[in-house]
Amino acid sequence: MSVSVKASGEEIASQLAELLDEDRYDEVLNIFESLDPYTALSVLIHLGRDYRSELLSRVSLNNLTPVLSKMPDEIFYQLTLVRGLDDLAKVLSHLPYDEIADVMLKLTPRQRAQLLSLLPKESAREVEKLLKYHPESVGGVMTTQVPIFNKDMTVSEARDIYVTRDKAGFYDKHHYIYVVDEKGRLYGWVEVKSFLIKPPHIKLSECSQKPPATVNVNMDREVAARIAVRYDLLEVPVVDDEGRFLGVVTLDDVLDITVGELSEDLLKYGGYFEALRGSYIAASPLKLALRRAPMIIYLYLMDSITGSIVASFISTIERFAILAAFLPMLSDNSGNIGSQASTIVLRGLVLGELRPTYKDILRVLRKEFAVTSLMLTILMPVAFTIGFAVSFVGGLTLLGALKIALVVSLALIVSCYIADIVGALLPVMLAKMRVDPAVVSAPLITTIADIATSLSYFLVATYLL
Repeated sequence: MSVSVKASGEEIASQLAELLDEDRYDEVLNIFESLDPYTALSVLIHLGRDYRSELLSRVSLNNLTPVLSKMPDEIFYQLTLVRGLDDLAKVLSHLPYDEIADVMLKLTPRQRAQLLSLLPKESAREVEKLLKYHPESVGGVMTTQVPIFNKDMTVSEARDIYVTRDKAGFYDKHHYIYVVDEKGRLYGWVEVKSFLIKPPHIKLSECSQKPPATVNVNMDREVAARIAVRYDLLEVPVVDDEGRFLGVVTLDDVLDITVGELSEDLLKYGGYFEALRGSYIAASPLKLALRRAPMIIYLYLMDSITGSIVASFISTIERFAILAAFLPMLSDNSGNIGSQASTIVLRGLVLGELRPTYKDILRVLRKEFAVTSLMLTILMPVAFTIGFAVSFVGGLTLLGALKIALVVSLALIVSCYIADIVGALLPVMLAKMRVDPAVVSAPLITTIADIATSLSYFLVATYLL
């Protein structure tokens, strides 16, 4: 059976499943091992668990080495069960230290210690250094296999060492030569292509330049990614508190960080208390349910407040049953406005346009008040017209329909201002308290808006009617 070059991972997985059912293992291995690593990973994600175990027990792991750190936790756990840590150690030894550390984080502490003992001593020592840093910090993602030379060395001396180590595959990334002083503090850098053609007799201190930016090893990795984007850098040097050079954050690290943070923020904004690591396809229904249920229960309890508010105005509703017809419209409208406000403010925080300062909080308040006022000039006539038309057609007198329309319009004003201000301010206030503003989820904003809408709507109705 041949596989089309353009076939997707799902299509190839389906073909391999058929071959495995027919015990045609040689064909399975030929097809799987001819795939590029990323397509091979996609195939594993789309294969059923039993087929995946059968395949992992037979294939060479060399084809999967480049994607081990990107493998979903469920599949990686299955790989360790099927092949054991000995086989894993053999392929890990060919990876850069930072990628080995990323893979190690998928293991239990006991497995991690066992795997470190199976790695070459130098690799184990360097990986242990990286594992000391928090996974969300710059130290948790930095690359250490880069060219580092003392500032007093000549270009000729450094170049000889560089060429030898480069041929031996010692460097993982090397867009720049990093120059340090006698205490290991970062002095400057030189582009590799420039370094290779520099006059051989000059010292590195004479031809190096100060990088436009550096990041501290304990800094949040998301901040480092923003700095890389702001300065348009292929690599960002990493230093400790004393300025000693430790490694770099590379462009591929920046991309991984950005995609990972975006995915995490989207999940939080969608109502996940805990981010989902890895693939949705490979995740079990139980795991997905456990991630989603807590927020649903929390919102259910909050929604009971709305129910209590409605119940407390039962006498008003009994006298004017038509009021119930407009509550969904008002609630949805305020929820949408609150979600829009929180989304745009979150974007401003992520891009660094807004900071959690009192000055920016006031700026957000002024702007959102103006935005809501402009929107209400459009929404109020629409709400008044709908309120009047539905009430009049529903059998109310002309005066009664006008009163209901007025109540709907006034409730719209109050609920829109409250929802917009709450939606805009919550992310900024959470950032001020050093809490991830992405936890302000759309369902949470909608629930708060429902409470505000119900209360304002029935208070206005009780007072005017």
